Amino acid sequence: MKKQAITLGRVGILLPIAVIIPIIGTLAGLAGMILLLISHYNFSKAFEKPPIFNRALLGTIVTVGGNLIGFIILGISIGLAVFSLEGAAEPAGYQEAMSLIFGSGFAIFGLIIVLAGLIIGAYFYFQSLKDLAEKTGVNLFRTAGLLYFIGAITSIILIGLLVAFVGWIIHIIAYFSIKSEEEEAVAV
Repeated sequence: MKKQAITLGRVGILLPIAVIIPIIGTLAGLAGMILLLISHYNFSKAFEKPPIFNRALLGTIVTVGGNLIGFIILGISIGLAVFSLEGAAEPAGYQEAMSLIFGSGFAIFGLIIVLAGLIIGAYFYFQSLKDLAEKTGVNLFRTAGLLYFIGAITSIILIGLLVAFVGWIIHIIAYFSIKSEEEEAVAV
């Protein structure tokens, strides 16, 4: 069970690299997210600690749900602004469009939902990775989770994207630092 969790986690954490490939990258990112959840599920069974999976699942649901709802609201706001304007390609039309999009507060509300979903979801994922670090003895999981959480909080000033990216790199290193039972037996 632990070996399968490690393998799924390693593949899942590396799949987002394919995001640079149009269309396939999005599917790879989704597949990576699912594989990481399955990995967390297997770890929670192997270590008999359900919060490892439950918190990762809750964090993923909150993040994805917040993004969907927030971007739908933002899309509606942009759509309404575009359809209500004529000649938006001109500089004055562009300024008027931005005023319509953000002036009503509808788009800002959508962005706040996205940000709240990111922060709350990252907090739950951090808690899951903290539990995983405790059970595996690989403290890099805790560090990665903390960086994801800090990245979500600071994403409003865009530095958060860089912090989350560093968290992802550390998360990759953490998965490749875990030793399966077979690797531990060979080392002894």
